[in-house]
Amino acid sequence: MVTPEMVLSRLPPSLGEYQLIKETQYVLDIVSEVRKAHKMFGSFYDQFADLFYNRNPGIVTDNLYHFCKKYLRYFEQPKEWQSSLMPQGIIELGYQGNGVDCKHYSLFCAGVLGSLNRLYNCCFVARYLFVGYGGAKEPYHVYVSVRDRENDIWLDPTPGSGGTPTLIVEKPI
Repeated sequence: MVTPEMVLSRLPPSLGEYQLIKETQYVLDIVSEVRKAHKMFGSFYDQFADLFYNRNPGIVTDNLYHFCKKYLRYFEQPKEWQSSLMPQGIIELGYQGNGVDCKHYSLFCAGVLGSLNRLYNCCFVARYLFVGYGGAKEPYHVYVSVRDRENDIWLDPTPGSGGTPTLIVEKPI
């Protein structure tokens, strides 16, 4: 199994710096920031994605899920403080710090999947799902969905997640 030490050994050290996404944040700001961070930090994922390499989407998603569950502690960031991080920042905050939230889990998993597509032409059809439950008017949770033949695999290591969303906003990875 891949460990945080294996991943961190391939990455430059985290600067330990955080930037607030926006002073007054709305859901669309967070959606936009997640997608921007995915593109901006892609080269970092290219340095270690091979550790998760497999052409079978079921195996890759299972390995990512178990990595997040085992090594990345959960902590829901307050609405006033939403961050996006490079993969080493996600690991350091989740493994050694206060914890990460659904946004970080999604960034990490989508970053690895995107890198596997770029580097190995794995052709994973994946997307971010920004969702709400119980008749929510706007999404408040995010996870990754990966197509496996005719089925979707919902990759969501967030504790207590599950159920069927009543609102889904899909964004490609």
